Amino acid sequence: MSEAAVDFETISRVEQFYYREARLLDERCLQQWMALVDESLEYSMPARFVPQPDPTLQDTEAFLSVERELSREDDGMGAPLRQDGYLETFARTFRPFKSNAWSECPAPRTRRFISNVEVQAMEDGRLLTYSNFHMFYSHRGADNHTYTGGRRDVLMPVDGGFKLCKREVILDMDVVTVPTLALIF
Repeated sequence: MSEAAVDFETISRVEQFYYREARLLDERCLQQWMALVDESLEYSMPARFVPQPDPTLQDTEAFLSVERELSREDDGMGAPLRQDGYLETFARTFRPFKSNAWSECPAPRTRRFISNVEVQAMEDGRLLTYSNFHMFYSHRGADNHTYTGGRRDVLMPVDGGFKLCKREVILDMDVVTVPTLALIF
């Protein structure tokens, strides 16, 4: 996959897409958010672990690489925390509208901050993006929580906007101590 630089206008449009996405999710406009998602969506959240040091990689950047800490579905290092397609994501966004969704009632309060957006053009016309997030989460008068991490997305240009085709969420936490990972990051 060859990545190429993109112009400032495209970068600005991608940033606006992410800011709008964060606002829609924070305002609980989940159906509007689903309109930003392509039906080919792959949404994943690999688990992180502490890998054994590999002496053959010593003195190289690969020795410290985040990639070595991530579990993927087919690498034998354990299941990812989340591996969803479009239908699973749709079901997750539709669930809060059900009267029997006790864990969603009342709805949690969230606030997402998106930063450090990088955009690269891919050979097939889609965009490979990297971004960081910081999310505040409060629910049912219990302790407040924060989530931080990075996202690796693939966006497809559509009708002057974008559709989210792929998202990999990489949480910063080594030990999961938050009440839920069923959020959209």
